[in-house]
This record gives sequence, structure tokens and C-alpha cells, in this order.
Amino acid sequence: MKASLRRSMLYVPGDSMKMLQKSATVSSDVLLLNLEDGVASSQKEIARKNIADSLKNADFGKREIVVRINPLDTGNGLSDLAAIVPLCPDGICLPKVESLSQAIDADRAIRELEIKHGIPGKTIGLHVMIESARGVLHSGDIASSASRMASLIFGSADYVNDVRCQAGADRLELLLALQTIVLAARSAGIDAIDAPCFDVHNRNLLHQEAAQARRLGFDGKSALHPDQLAVINPIFDVTPEEIAWAERTIEELDAAENRGKALTTVEGKLLDNPHRAAAERILRRRNR
Repeated sequence: MKASLRRSMLYVPGDSMKMLQKSATVSSDVLLLNLEDGVASSQKEIARKNIADSLKNADFGKREIVVRINPLDTGNGLSDLAAIVPLCPDGICLPKVESLSQAIDADRAIRELEIKHGIPGKTIGLHVMIESARGVLHSGDIASSASRMASLIFGSADYVNDVRCQAGADRLELLLALQTIVLAARSAGIDAIDAPCFDVHNRNLLHQEAAQARRLGFDGKSALHPDQLAVINPIFDVTPEEIAWAERTIEELDAAENRGKALTTVEGKLLDNPHRAAAERILRRRNR
């Protein structure tokens, strides 16, 4: 299971071989090859074959490849797993997760197929989509349900429909869900990925949403179009200013430690162990 940066996660429709081929050249950290919503029922089998062929033959480079299957309580979901797991993508994305049992069932189903096909355990990560009120309320249990869990992904379109809210441009109505998902992910030590901006060509709105998600603690944001990646990636990247702050923070705290002190001040601001932890996290992220 890869543990790379997940600044951006691009949805790629499985029923378009042209877009699957093009996705190998884009700048997304994660490619979410899609078999679920957005693929018509009549095209599910074609999409499954297209993605299987791509996993066998395409060179995706260092990108993390995750396949979004259909829910496991449908025939399509089970067929998706049976076709995709043997090809060993980096991850499987399970949509519309609302309970601990759904996540456990998915983990078990993947493991059974790994054993059947001689794939080492936990090779394939599990990404789950939180898209409803129940999903948000159970996100803590879901996030901690399996050692292969890699991320929680917010699905805002279904969530808005389920909660019956009217989300504005500032996403005030979504803040509770956004923060709950971040807390659940952090408690489990996994990543949190924000929902896409559906106004695909509105770069200002995309920047606003991505910056908000970064401030809230998200690791990355989903994208619906490759053009969105140029906005998303820099926002979730580690900046030179952050790196400089991290290096100076560790240097100053090390110097304070040598003087027998647990804290120090830089430019009038107090620094102690929580700041060291933040600095170390920035430097780890730079090196991923």
C-alpha cells in the first residue's frame, strides 16, 4: 500500500478509454478510476474491462492508482472486486460507507481475494467515501476499522442531498461534516480528502474551497477535471516558507534542549513540543 502525498485525487471515468489513457500524463497524485456514479448501468461491464486493461497495460508512473467500485451490496460491487483485486491496484475505494460493518466487510472481501490470488496482505489500501449523515456520525469507527485503511474521502453531493441543506460558496453548512471527517481521519492516523469543486471552470471558487480544506486539516482535494490540478496541488504542497519555519523551529528547540530548556521563543512567539511535532510533520511531508 502506497503512502505517497495525496494532494489531489482525480476522478477518471472507467467507461472512457481515452480519458483513462490521458490520465497517465496528468499531475494528480492519485487517480481514482471510477466504476460507480457517473458510469451508466449499461456501461458498467465495459468500464470494468477498460480499467482492468489499463491496470494490466498502462504506465501510470508514480501515481497512486485507486479504483472506485460499486457498493458491495450490489452485484456490480462484487464483480468489480473480483475483476480488480487480482490486478493489485494501490487501493480500492468503497463509496457510500455508513457503518463499521460495511468497512469490515470490504476489508474481509479484499483479504479473501488477496489470499486466493497470492497477494501479500494489506498490499491494497482501502479508501472509503463518507457521503451521508450516518457516514459522518460513524466516521470515527469507520476510519479505525481496518489496518489497510488509507483515507476518508468526503462526498459532498450525496451528503447535501441526504442532509437537505443548501450549501453556499463558503460551505458554512458543511463545516461540521468537514471537521468531523478530519478528526476521524486524524484519530486513525490516515488521510482526509475533500470533495471536488463541482463548478469545474471556476478557479476562484476552487481556490477558496481548497484553501479552506487545507486550513481545516485536509491532506488533499478531489478533482473532476485535470485543469483543476494546477490550483489544488500548490495549496496542499509544502511551501518554502513552511520548510524554513520547520527547520528553524527544530534548530531553536534543539538549542534550547542543550541549555536544559523545554521551550524557547522566536520573534516573540513561544515554541515547545507541539511546534516540534508540527515541524517534523512538515519535513516528513516534504520528503514523501
